[in-house]
Amino acid sequence: MSGNEFIEKEELAEIEELETKKKKKEKVKKKRQGNRILVQLMNGEFLSKDNFIGNLPFLFYIGFLMVVLIGWGYYGETVTKQEVQLKKELGELNSEYFTLGSEYNTRRGRRQTADRLVGTGVHESTISPRKIRIPKYVFHKDE
Repeated sequence: MSGNEFIEKEELAEIEELETKKKKKEKVKKKRQGNRILVQLMNGEFLSKDNFIGNLPFLFYIGFLMVVLIGWGYYGETVTKQEVQLKKELGELNSEYFTLGSEYNTRRGRRQTADRLVGTGVHESTISPRKIRIPKYVFHKDE
């Protein structure tokens, strides 16, 4: 049998056991690498590597973008506070407008105006208004 050979159960169990051992070793190795990265970050060893130095302009760019993002957040917060304050002020001005409008409407009546003008000598006319009619006048050119 060329390609298909019979594998015994014992050999199959050994192969599976070897594969599980390999997987466990890989997991341990990855965990150690993760711990190693943490150690490098803590003692500053990563700063001396060529990879870090090569990517330094990109890291400065990322840092600049983070500063811009933080500034943008503060600006947005300031604008939101101003918007809330302006809405509150607008509500107060609207209520003052309606109050003054209703006060004006109560004072502009004919009777209220006549009562306020009693001491000044101005009084309400008892004669009803009439339309004044003027005959049509034609202008003549002096000759």
